[in-house]
Amino acid sequence: MNKPAKALLLISFSVLLASSIWFSGTAAAAGLKKIWTLSEVQSSWLTISVQLGFILGTFLYALLNMADIFKTRSVFFFSALLGAVFNAGFALISKALFGAVLFRFLTGITLAGVYPVGMKLVAQWFREKLGWRLGIMVGALTLGTAIPYLIFALGADFNWRYLMLLASLLSLAGGLIVKIGIPDGPYLTASPRFDMRAAFRVFKFRPFRLQAFGYFGHMWELYAFWSLSASYLGASFSRSVSAVSVPLVVFSVIGVGIFSCILGGWISRSVGEKAVAMASLIVSCTFCVLSGIIFNLPPALLIPALLLWGIFVISDSPQFSALAAQSCPAEYTGTALTIQNGIGFAITAVSIQFIAWVSQHVGWQWAFAFLAIGPFLGAVAMSRLKSRQT
Repeated sequence: MNKPAKALLLISFSVLLASSIWFSGTAAAAGLKKIWTLSEVQSSWLTISVQLGFILGTFLYALLNMADIFKTRSVFFFSALLGAVFNAGFALISKALFGAVLFRFLTGITLAGVYPVGMKLVAQWFREKLGWRLGIMVGALTLGTAIPYLIFALGADFNWRYLMLLASLLSLAGGLIVKIGIPDGPYLTASPRFDMRAAFRVFKFRPFRLQAFGYFGHMWELYAFWSLSASYLGASFSRSVSAVSVPLVVFSVIGVGIFSCILGGWISRSVGEKAVAMASLIVSCTFCVLSGIIFNLPPALLIPALLLWGIFVISDSPQFSALAAQSCPAEYTGTALTIQNGIGFAITAVSIQFIAWVSQHVGWQWAFAFLAIGPFLGAVAMSRLKSRQT
């Protein structure tokens, strides 16, 4: 295996491990709702707090140009390490919602040094066909995000705190792999001068701006769908006697995205990143619109439908990252990716809370239909972007 391929696999595996702390609180929410007597909106803060922390983290990382000025591998390592520590704090110290939300918020800040920085690490190793290489990394992130649900599905008899500590160990391992096992890539650019305005100046470039709007529409749907699927499934399954494990289904719905990210990236080699992103937005928007009908399907049909939705809801994500990296100044790639992620995740904090609120008024059957707003507007923005194959 050549050095670039080995580096890509190690970076992707590290991101998979480090991202296991992202949805650890979300996966624990079902049990904590009973233990701490939480409402649907209250429990949603176990996810929203991470998103808010990530938003603050991305703005701090971007404004300080951390992913560009400091050694990229060191930024990833220390972020994964601190994320493991704060997630362990959530497991060992929090006794009620406030403490849990605080530790989840701090965990989210550290994740700003994992996801966007991981993308820059990949960009340091490859110049051509970046879309499908990022597809592998984002696919790993997707699977890593789903890991807490698998941990809960397989370890249902264990204390939730022990399962959270396992996620912290995985995050620490991911950071160590990047720090020790991966050298700097051949396309590592010299550190640019500090420029706080660089985080916003990238939006002056029309191609960057249009793909960013497409990404923002994608993000309105993605994390709300991922984080609230358990509630949607639970409400659907409650209509009939079903022995299906909700955590296991949610793990599958999220985890299946690893295949679509890689496959979508591979297809983008021939048709371009824009075409893959557009197709994904249109199909996932259609699923949003049909979600009320899908809700009434029996589990044997409902689960395959959600798996198909899980394929298209994430397959455009690496394509947006590739488009962003191609349409911003090379020396500020890390900053551009970070600020785009920060704004995108700010949108997820709104959509998660909004859909949780909507569910209390119209029920889970129709709540996901409101997610269609995002991919629809995202597709409109992408239709104005000039195609470019790489």
